[in-house]
Amino acid sequence: MKHWYLVILAMTIFGSQVSHSASFYEQLQAVELADAHVDALGQVEASGDIDRKVVCLRPMRKGLPNISAEEVGEQVRVHLYGHGGSGWTLLWGSVDKAVQLFKEKAVAHKFNELVPITIVGAGCMGKATALSLYHEGYRNIRIIAERDDSIASLNSTGYLAMVSLATENESEKKQAEQLAIDTLKGYQMVDKGTHPFINEGVHLIDVYSGLGKEGEDGPLETYTGIEPYAEAGLLPKPQDGVVKFSTGVSYPMRKFQTYFMDTRVLMKAFDRELKARNIPVIHETVGSLEDIKTYVVFNCSGLGAAKLNNDDKVYPNMGLLLELAHQPLKKLDYIIYTRYQPPGTAKRVGPMDKADIYFMPRSGGLLGATFVDHNDGSDKALNEKLFTRILRENKQFFGYPLD
Repeated sequence: MKHWYLVILAMTIFGSQVSHSASFYEQLQAVELADAHVDALGQVEASGDIDRKVVCLRPMRKGLPNISAEEVGEQVRVHLYGHGGSGWTLLWGSVDKAVQLFKEKAVAHKFNELVPITIVGAGCMGKATALSLYHEGYRNIRIIAERDDSIASLNSTGYLAMVSLATENESEKKQAEQLAIDTLKGYQMVDKGTHPFINEGVHLIDVYSGLGKEGEDGPLETYTGIEPYAEAGLLPKPQDGVVKFSTGVSYPMRKFQTYFMDTRVLMKAFDRELKARNIPVIHETVGSLEDIKTYVVFNCSGLGAAKLNNDDKVYPNMGLLLELAHQPLKKLDYIIYTRYQPPGTAKRVGPMDKADIYFMPRSGGLLGATFVDHNDGSDKALNEKLFTRILRENKQFFGYPLD
């Protein structure tokens, strides 16, 4: 199985003796990490420039996300789950496809606009589906979820890129790319203020990745997940150049552009629009889809789909984030997404020790980038080890001395 976030482009050679023809030279404010440190036990302290440590789980699914419709007795069930860490990246394309599948069933069943609809799951998929159904004219909608705080959709970093799916062949990859392209068009509408119900929380942003080759220190050439959009002419083609940070370090890097989604702003906007349309979010635990008696069910349950739909293709993929504090965010409106070889360290090869630099300007700023398959986040010792690695390698990347 080939994960997109493990796909690496051919390496571009660079080194101290190699000259570069840079198409850009940019000086960027460095993330402020001078006061971020680990304690005597080697654990990251939530103090100084570190505000909070976050463990989050992506609802991965082997193959493509499940976007399908079926009939169980008199009930129509539409499944919409398994998007891994690309839920926001595939959002509008996936919701549109699921709603279209439902509309085809609705014609056959002669459902009217008051047919009772239950949506299981209150993440971005569930809430966007509810608003899309309302926009299509349906007026008897409710959302049921155990919770809608501290969920994957809120912890998501908001980076529009194809980097966290478990597609297994070229056909699946192409299908996912089409969902992503349709979603990109949706965010373009949000950015322009022409979307039917969401018009905030999205803007174009610069993304920097490395140009280094294997075996050298520093940022390495990286598959960013933006390439399919750039190749299709939907986003600008990347440029090669040099980035110098305010701490004095500089690197040959490649600059892309993509959309940045402030996921907390978007989820608050979803909540506001749901309330305006009298669509309730009911906090209940759903033990079985059989317990839901409405004529229509949308299963947007994420990781919960493994149980609710008896889907053994669904599994957790752990990610860790360090939420930052006291950052000059107006000067940090960029994304870093690159593999990284810390100076003087052995080559990292596996997901448990893979070195990435992953900065997002969401909330007070985020550092992260771990992709640990089939991990539910319960190993606290491992989590602390990874948190420490994230901090130390980001300090090295941005040019700060280690503790």
